[in-house]
Amino acid sequence: MASRVLRDVTNYKRSQLADRRKAFEERKAELLAQTEKSNDPILTLIEGLKKLGLKSTTAQTSNGGFSLSNTRQMLTQSTFDASIPSALPSAWQADLERLLAIQSNKFEYTDLFSRLATEWVDKPNDANLLLDAPFGGDSTADSSDTESFESVQVGREEMHRQRQEWDSFVFTERQTDTDAIDTYLSNLFIEPQQKKKVRETDFEQLQKAFNEWTVTATCSNDDVELAIKAVLKADLLAGRKRDELIALSNAGKGVLAEVADVINMEIANLDDWSWKPSPTPAQMRKQMNGKYRVYMDPEIHQALLVQYIGIRFAVSTKAIFKSFLRSKAWPKSAHSSMSSKDHARFAYYLGERKVRLFGNSVLHTRREQFKDDFFLMQLPDKLEEGCRDYNASDASDEEDSDKKSPLEVKQTLLRLATTEMMVQRKIYGSFTLCQTDFKWFGPSLPHSTIFTVLDFLGVHDSYIEFFKQYLSMSLVFPQDGPSSEPRTRLCGVPISQTLSDVFGEILLACLDFAVSKATKGRCQLYRFHDDVWFWGQKADCEVAWEAIKKFTAVMGLALNEEKTGSVHVSDKGEKVSNTLPKGPVRWGFLVLDPSAGRWVVDMANVDEHIAEMRLQFAQCRSVFSYVQAWNSYMGRFLGNNFGHPANCLGIEHLDMVFATFKYIQKKLFVDDNNTTGCEDVTSYLKSIIEERFGTKDIANVFLYWPVELGGLELRNPFIPLMTAREDSQEVPHNLLEIAWERDEEEYDTYKQVFKTTIKHQVDPPSGCDAEKFFSFEDFVRFREETSQSLKIAYEDLLESPTIKGLGSTRFVEYALNTLPLEFRKSKRIKTTFSAMDVYWRWTVHLYAAEAMERFGGLGLGEKEMLPVELVNLLRSERVRWQG
Repeated sequence: MASRVLRDVTNYKRSQLADRRKAFEERKAELLAQTEKSNDPILTLIEGLKKLGLKSTTAQTSNGGFSLSNTRQMLTQSTFDASIPSALPSAWQADLERLLAIQSNKFEYTDLFSRLATEWVDKPNDANLLLDAPFGGDSTADSSDTESFESVQVGREEMHRQRQEWDSFVFTERQTDTDAIDTYLSNLFIEPQQKKKVRETDFEQLQKAFNEWTVTATCSNDDVELAIKAVLKADLLAGRKRDELIALSNAGKGVLAEVADVINMEIANLDDWSWKPSPTPAQMRKQMNGKYRVYMDPEIHQALLVQYIGIRFAVSTKAIFKSFLRSKAWPKSAHSSMSSKDHARFAYYLGERKVRLFGNSVLHTRREQFKDDFFLMQLPDKLEEGCRDYNASDASDEEDSDKKSPLEVKQTLLRLATTEMMVQRKIYGSFTLCQTDFKWFGPSLPHSTIFTVLDFLGVHDSYIEFFKQYLSMSLVFPQDGPSSEPRTRLCGVPISQTLSDVFGEILLACLDFAVSKATKGRCQLYRFHDDVWFWGQKADCEVAWEAIKKFTAVMGLALNEEKTGSVHVSDKGEKVSNTLPKGPVRWGFLVLDPSAGRWVVDMANVDEHIAEMRLQFAQCRSVFSYVQAWNSYMGRFLGNNFGHPANCLGIEHLDMVFATFKYIQKKLFVDDNNTTGCEDVTSYLKSIIEERFGTKDIANVFLYWPVELGGLELRNPFIPLMTAREDSQEVPHNLLEIAWERDEEEYDTYKQVFKTTIKHQVDPPSGCDAEKFFSFEDFVRFREETSQSLKIAYEDLLESPTIKGLGSTRFVEYALNTLPLEFRKSKRIKTTFSAMDVYWRWTVHLYAAEAMERFGGLGLGEKEMLPVELVNLLRSERVRWQG
């Protein structure tokens, strides 16, 4: 494994470091002893420091370092010049001795960093051991590791419950009424023809495109590289296989060409393809949200083949359906839409120019955002995107694509729902928001439903046969022991595989169309995979809900009642619907308060996660694994699920999140028994490091500084909130008030132009008065289609507050300018303040002074001795949660 090679390199570095450190400390002690006895201590220090190679506090004296040669000259001057205070040479001596202390600190923290890295390798968490264990344990583990692993194998009650339920879906064939599905789809997609048309209908074009799809491209080296990246990104393989896949990606073109040859041979004989070897191992992994998911563990070449085919089918599927979305077959409208007569009236009173601006409206913005961000968002637009990584959306904020990541789409969903609630309440006086998802969607998808839908849409029979082989894999759980019997999958789709995403999205695209058609375009489904949201006016939502229930019944699916609910907010005293589902509407850790019409933190849910966090952190057997778990949980997961700062949420929401983070940290460390003896993560990590490694008075900068500069890179969850607070909206609703005022001003302008210019140029259409301008009520009746001011306010509400970090100072600029040359490739800390991410600008302000004081610069150790690559490799493995 690459980690073990790097560990050996690290051990060699540590031995070299130990020799250097020992030699330095001996020479340092000798020098200080000589200095104490010397008649000229400063000169003795200067000569001794030169012999030790310590010429300044930084790599380049010209950039502000403390120069030994300068000190020598000033010392000579002081013997003749009485104007130099007698206390000044003592200060010079203290500065020179500080160079020795700084070098000792660098050696000490380089060694500490190395020991922490090797601790991470030597003491993996039990959840990581589980991934590598073929049948109940890792043969390389010591006895304590094996005992710990066995405790994991027993597992938690919740894991066993979810495993049993998963088994009940996957290994039970679920037959659906395929004739009923065909009839349903025919009624949905095929319009009755008044007369025979030569031109193909929009649906016939869709069918033709699916029927003509084929894997025509020949797999190349580049394709293999893309497939490897996608499989790694999807986190399909873990442990040793993941390391092997990383090694394969770096193996060179010759090896990749051989893999491409194997894939091409498999494609050429796709009719005879099957999973080999069989059965395929499966494993349960705990997710950060508390759920368990079952991952397949196929051989590497099979994983790459299925990814190669899947990504091509996914890109083509999205392009085909997007073309259908743009067609006239897909209804698109607002709750109150303009008729042709209304268009004629507007054209008469406002002029053709206003009519041409209809695209600059909220309705147009909605359509584009739905198309770009939500429609089949699980599928990539191009081959280079790979998988969309839906399952890791809360654990990572990195995305290679230039389109919105799943995390960003999830944040957009919260902002859209909030903004629509504000806008529709302002226009119509009420708003209805509904939420649901499908119970065990992936494992519960009936194979008969999938193949019936694919056949109806026109997918060629040869590919349907391949998909049948793909889905009917034989599975075995190694954790069940060597005597466990393989079983064949009869239902559902494998997780974290692009082909599975395509099947799910094709099925749900039919639901998207069904709801849009039933509501005449007034309701669109905003889906995050199978997490379904829709909103609007109550009557439209009721129609949409009936369409969802009908689709669910026909396709053989079931809705998840625990995640199904609706909220009706009315300023007109309307009653809630009797037909819409009961229950709260939740987004992450937020729940919508119907009385206040705002999102609030669900503290009961937070308390449950605090208990889970204690459990997970207790399982971290190394300091670095604790830091990684903290960064995932506190640095990303919690912050993401409270909702990122947004104009529509305002400063009230931001302060609520601040208070919740403060509450979490206090409860996490200061529980009823105060078992940790600490009150925050900083003091806790310091105590752990001192207890395990004997290092006292740990520098704060060491905890929060980037890894490549010798720190642990612990994330501070308060900084991203602070950067948004200053420019957050005090009263978000005021943005709509401004839009309403601008509409009034625009009405007066058009009215004046009509009186002086327009009214006698053309004959008035039916219902229009040539002498009297239409009323303001008529002017704003279709605001969602006509008001540019509303569109501006709508888009402003969806935006984030302007990020405002701390301004630069002379000291910070000096510290950055004196960054040693060997550390200047850092992606986090850069020599120019404005070139850094706002998070790191803030961090530099907090900790640069301590770094300069204790380490003489922003690099905390001896660069060539720091095992940075080992730590980066270990950090690239996702956090594995204790089950």
